[in-house]
Amino acid sequence: MNNRILIISAISFLLLFLGLFLPGYNSSSGPAEIHSAQKGKPAPAVASYRPDEYFRYVLGTFRGSFAQNAALLAMRNKVTPLDSLVLGSKLARENELLGLSGFYLYWKARRSGALNDYYEAAVDFIRAASLSGMKHQDKAAATEWTYSKICLDSALKLDPEHLPSRNALVAYYTEFGGEPMKGVALLKENEKLDSSDLETQYLYLSLLKKAGELDKAILRCQKIISLQPQNPEFLYEMSGLYGMKGDSLNAKLYLDLAIKTQRSGFGNN
Repeated sequence: MNNRILIISAISFLLLFLGLFLPGYNSSSGPAEIHSAQKGKPAPAVASYRPDEYFRYVLGTFRGSFAQNAALLAMRNKVTPLDSLVLGSKLARENELLGLSGFYLYWKARRSGALNDYYEAAVDFIRAASLSGMKHQDKAAATEWTYSKICLDSALKLDPEHLPSRNALVAYYTEFGGEPMKGVALLKENEKLDSSDLETQYLYLSLLKKAGELDKAILRCQKIISLQPQNPEFLYEMSGLYGMKGDSLNAKLYLDLAIKTQRSGFGNN
């Protein structure tokens, strides 16, 4: 077995069964926040895993005994529980197990109380959910989206105006939460907080493009280009929007400009 996978398996075993029974955590029903987050709301269309089920799902394809791996780690490594969480997240990310990394960071955040830990956990959960959705692994995606919301709620309790968390919450509402208008309303509030934030503007652009509002999407893209005129990514985006609209002249104009800008070296460092 790959040594890094071995360590991930071992840490997972240790955290699940030896050291992660934090206040509010229950391996059979999940943390207390999951109940408060869903209280009074209809159940998701797709059921989600319990934390212990999710770990078994993610790690289920790995060979070797959890117990043997845990014992091997215990013999070779003397790490504190917090160090285990940091190491687990790092190795999980390196092996593209973003949902697993999200859980490590979530449990780290519950110990540290740090806003950035909650936000990073939410980002990993959202990325994992997107990948799971593409693979039609609906139960895993539902789990990952649910925990992203828990992490974002915790981050925003610490700082209600933390723009990255607010933007990530927009993604939750529009992609999974079934409340797209709530996401749009939040996005408008986010723009008032900082109209020059590229992530906020790009979220607007993505929603307009998804809704087929090409004229509005082009206006939004023009604003993004004005904020970062030498970024070829947004020039390519504008070319694509004009192409979708059937305006081949402007599509070629922005395509040529994007290629020229890219050749000039912007963003290649």
